[in-house]
Amino acid sequence: MKSTNICILLLHINIYIYIYIDLNFLAASFYQKTEARQSRSPSAIVIGGGFAGIAAAHALKNAAFQVVLLESRDRIGGRVHTNYSFGFPVDMGAAWLHGVCNENPLASWIGRLGLPIYRTSGDNSVLYDHDLESYALFDGDGHQVPQDLVEKVGKVEFEGLGELRSKDEEDEGLGELRSKDEEDEGI
Repeated sequence: MKSTNICILLLHINIYIYIYIDLNFLAASFYQKTEARQSRSPSAIVIGGGFAGIAAAHALKNAAFQVVLLESRDRIGGRVHTNYSFGFPVDMGAAWLHGVCNENPLASWIGRLGLPIYRTSGDNSVLYDHDLESYALFDGDGHQVPQDLVEKVGKVEFEGLGELRSKDEEDEGLGELRSKDEEDEGI
């Protein structure tokens, strides 16, 4: 009987040792994994690679986040892109940034890029702080239009817009305007 009791006792001790070792190993492993998980940076997924998405990803990255940027198109930029369909570059979209002020974080980013910013009215019908000297226009062959011509055309355009604004007429549809043109030309 004594040998049976000793065997059972040894078996219990053996099992206890194995369980104790396994539990300590698991606890240490769990602690290491938890510690590693806590030492990692937080992560974020930004959906959309337009200007706002890129700015958000940039801000998160600067705040030590691990960032994944998802974009459905085969390019980033959103509405901002250059089209080469006709064999020469044409900049498309995003010609106007809403709220160029302290409330729009993109305005300061554009400012840091050194791009000029002009204030407009809420409906974009009035351009404030406008100077045609800062515009560079190019013809169809990619040559820069002389600056004096840009300024002359701009002056004529703004005078014409002033005349249109001063007229107190009701809005007319395109069909009505076309009818008037046809009458004027005797068509």
